[in-house]
Amino acid sequence: MEILAAQATALSLLPTADRHVWSLPDTDLAQAAHTRRKAAGVLERWRLPRATVDDAVLVVCELVTNAIRHGRSPVHIALHRGQGALTISVSDQGHVPFPTKGPELDLDLDLDLDLDLGVELGADPDHFGECGRGLSIVAALSQAHGYEGGDSTTFWARLHTHPTDHA
Repeated sequence: MEILAAQATALSLLPTADRHVWSLPDTDLAQAAHTRRKAAGVLERWRLPRATVDDAVLVVCELVTNAIRHGRSPVHIALHRGQGALTISVSDQGHVPFPTKGPELDLDLDLDLDLDLGVELGADPDHFGECGRGLSIVAALSQAHGYEGGDSTTFWARLHTHPTDHA
């Protein structure tokens, strides 16, 4: 928790031009589409590479959808850019019912985390279902990711903001 608190403190010192924060008033799934458009607009104004914008918008959408489905309002979204990285964090008033492994949880798990369906952790995911792959997508697109649980829950992901060669 101390590491995340230090990260939050460091991020709060960034200039306003490098930080964009907003809240969703309710847990209507239509808010996910609104958030996707808002995030894309911010990231494009920051002139991030197209690939980074596309990946970041998908990460934002996955994290917001999870917060809406599994948490309680309000949902808070924060985008922070700096030093070649974009940090996305999504917080809600829900409680994650499994323990953290520390400040950086390995979300690249073959688990179905669709808590609304009551699926047990460790169960094989429904590869044809609509739910259960969001955190795997976040893990695949980010260089670092994790969460902080308690009375509220914050999931975060960090993406590189510089173009990379795919040779």
